[in-house]
Amino acid sequence: MHVYKGLVEPTSSTFIFTIVNTIVLFLILKKILFKPVKEFMEARQKGIEDSINEAEKLNLEAKQLKEEYQSKLDNIKEEGREIVKAARMRADEQSKEIIKEAQDKSSRMVERAEEEIEREQIKAMNQLKDKVGSLALITAEKILEAKLDEKEHDKMVQKFVKEVGEAKWQN
Repeated sequence: MHVYKGLVEPTSSTFIFTIVNTIVLFLILKKILFKPVKEFMEARQKGIEDSINEAEKLNLEAKQLKEEYQSKLDNIKEEGREIVKAARMRADEQSKEIIKEAQDKSSRMVERAEEEIEREQIKAMNQLKDKVGSLALITAEKILEAKLDEKEHDKMVQKFVKEVGEAKWQN
């Protein structure tokens, strides 16, 4: 053996033995360690891929649910607007109906009042005619009872006009 500054020169048998040992060690490690590690890594990779696929699936489902809920929310908002619109229309119709009823009632009240005024006017006219007739009869009686000269006749007419005027103002 030759020694080179502290190193031993390898011989061909040592070199072959080292290579054989390395190959045997590689095969043993491959059989014992690499195969389980490879299976573990493949299983781990498959688990990660499955988790990613599941997460993507859940994400897609979540997006679909969000879109469904958004659509439902939009529909609910639209229904709410329609309900408010319908309620306003009903309120407007009721308001118009109430106003129309009030106008009709007011018109009927005015008509009744006008009819009542007309009846009262007719009644007053009839009473006035009765009074005038009574006064005319009374005057005629007085004229017939008294012999009238022209002065007497003028006095009676004046008295009659005065009595008719007083009767008119009393009623």
